[in-house]
Amino acid sequence: MTRRAQAGLALLEVALAMALMATCGLGVLSAQLGLARHASASATRARAAFAVDAMVEATLGRSAAAREQWRERAIALVPHGQASVSGSLFVLTWTAPRDEARPEPECAGATAGLEGKACVALAFVQ
Repeated sequence: MTRRAQAGLALLEVALAMALMATCGLGVLSAQLGLARHASASATRARAAFAVDAMVEATLGRSAAAREQWRERAIALVPHGQASVSGSLFVLTWTAPRDEARPEPECAGATAGLEGKACVALAFVQ
């Protein structure tokens, strides 16, 4: 093999190595972005659960003003939040990221027909 052919082969090896490194770098970047997206969705769900729990505590304390105050806070804590009370069930729904929006079993009735919504429901007894 001539020296010129060997130089071209080395260049091809370097190009393949760079393509492989770029592919691996994009894979790592995609994994990091997915983790950040799921962490954000988890934080929203935790805030929603805290707010619904606070609304139940306010209801059990027989304070309508406190319950309404927590209802307003709950709506503000989650993106496009909507709070509802159905008998002894508090439901807080919000707009969820596309890959996080799957209906929860306890919220199936509350989010029927609502695409892209996630929810937290908490039942209580007075």
